[in-house]
Amino acid sequence: MNMNADLNLNVTRRSEKDMPMTKTTKAGLRWLSLLVALAVTAVPLAAQAQRKSPLADAPAIRKRFELRASRLEIGAGFGSTINQDFYHTLFLNLKLGFHLTDWLAISGFAGFGVANISTAFQSDLVNSLSANGPANQPQEPSKSQALSSMQKINNMFGAQAEFTPFTGKYSLAGWLFANYDFYAFGGAGVIGVAPTDASIAPCAATNPAAANGGNKTSDVGYFCGVSGSKFAFTFGLGLHSYFNHWMALNVELRDMLAQLNPSGRDTNADLSATTADLTWTHTYIVAANLVFFLPSTPGISP
Repeated sequence: MNMNADLNLNVTRRSEKDMPMTKTTKAGLRWLSLLVALAVTAVPLAAQAQRKSPLADAPAIRKRFELRASRLEIGAGFGSTINQDFYHTLFLNLKLGFHLTDWLAISGFAGFGVANISTAFQSDLVNSLSANGPANQPQEPSKSQALSSMQKINNMFGAQAEFTPFTGKYSLAGWLFANYDFYAFGGAGVIGVAPTDASIAPCAATNPAAANGGNKTSDVGYFCGVSGSKFAFTFGLGLHSYFNHWMALNVELRDMLAQLNPSGRDTNADLSATTADLTWTHTYIVAANLVFFLPSTPGISP
């Protein structure tokens, strides 16, 4: 009996002594498995990171039609002033430009006045005046005097640079698709003006009869004719809506900023109408042209 008890005790003691070694071996196997899994995952990722993507350095849009780059733009259409006090002028427009790149162009434009239409403000103003004007108030014109010095626009010419930051394609009702672009422009030119009555005296630098306390019972010196070509700054916004790759509708909103006197009368209250009454005046014009691009086939991007 004692021998069996000793034998069992020795077996139990050997088993308890071996248990820490078994636990250590299992923990090592788990770490080894984790390292193998990380290696299997990391190696392909590292190899993929070293491989260059086929889309690297590629353009955002491939095989895009370059509708503007290195193309000549020529067109014609009609336009109208939209903020005139006394006459709305209708224009026949001409435009010629060259697109240096897909986003930068230089162009020239011309507008020839074909009609001057009296505004509602002009009619209301003239109807408020008497036929002959007050005898004791020569600074207040008669109907004919007010009309005679009112300014009409005959023509405009200029050159501009065009910057096109936005281009794309739109869909109308899901069945009509067209390319478009928006651009801003700025430049310089001239605007030609003349009074309604071309026979009245042109505006001079001074008018001694009216300015130096002369004959205040006469209307002489209270109005003059603004005529000739006046230097102007021009700037505005435009767009193209393309019918195909070589024809488009071109719409522009233009501002011609020049020194003018639309009424042709004393505006600075010095009792005389002279060149001193010229002020920087905004003339807004909206125009629509049908334009054509040459060559008729555009380039295609890589």
